[in-house]
Amino acid sequence: MKRSQLVLRILTHAFLITTSFIMVYPVLFMVLGAFTTNHRFLETVVLPIPNTLNLDMFQRALQSGISESYIFTLMRAGFYIVVTLAVGLICGYIFSKLNFPGKDKVFILLLTGMLLPGILMLIPTYLMMSWWPNAGGNNWLGQGGHGLIGSWAVLFIGGWVPPFAIFVMRQSFDMLPTEYQDAAKMDGAGIFTIIFRVYGPMLKPPIVALTILVFVANWNDYLWPALTVGGFPELYPIAVRMQYVIIADYSPLGEINYPAVMVKTFLATWPPAALYFLLQRYFVQGLVSSGLKG
Repeated sequence: MKRSQLVLRILTHAFLITTSFIMVYPVLFMVLGAFTTNHRFLETVVLPIPNTLNLDMFQRALQSGISESYIFTLMRAGFYIVVTLAVGLICGYIFSKLNFPGKDKVFILLLTGMLLPGILMLIPTYLMMSWWPNAGGNNWLGQGGHGLIGSWAVLFIGGWVPPFAIFVMRQSFDMLPTEYQDAAKMDGAGIFTIIFRVYGPMLKPPIVALTILVFVANWNDYLWPALTVGGFPELYPIAVRMQYVIIADYSPLGEINYPAVMVKTFLATWPPAALYFLLQRYFVQGLVSSGLKG
């Protein structure tokens, strides 16, 4: 190996190690800080060095409503994962393998939903939920009450036709041979059998990628729940719950229990991080290739 190549390799590895440490440092600081006492934490120079497991603080954090928000958020994320994958697979197959008049125009119209920022639809969607007929004291015209605002249903309605998922699945179906479909039809398979049992197993990478993206989006969802179920603690997802439980660690004198904040931050961040690390191989493969070649 030439000397210039050796120097370049050393510099490359040094750069990668340095940038990796910069990215990991806040996470490491949070994890170590969760297992220290407040006095020990205030003595920190570079990283807090734990002198106790501090498990009682984890127990108190879970008793502050985080465990209930865990369950509710997981239910909501699971619901949207199922809806997103089902709609994405079905629509992706239709736009890829079936032929009908205006298919490309309809697909382009559907993709315009990706161009609209979510904040643009926030107020119209809120009004639509508050005017929902025969709900929350409303009459059949949607007047007189608050509609679905303040109920669990408002967190499960909407987003049932995800343009990004349909786009990813269509690209994935385009990369798979049509011969699989023809062979399945010859064996008497129906359209749903073809989608979920023939093509489905071959679309594992994009399915896993969408699963992670939908899970993280629902886990971090704050603005919509804060607007629609604020004041109803039993309906708080984890992102909204953390706002209140962390504020509780601030004293009127301005003193902060930093380890308690680190504990609650750790409890709020580890599920999506763990899911990503478990499935990162499929995640990267799904986003890069958008499917498997036949």
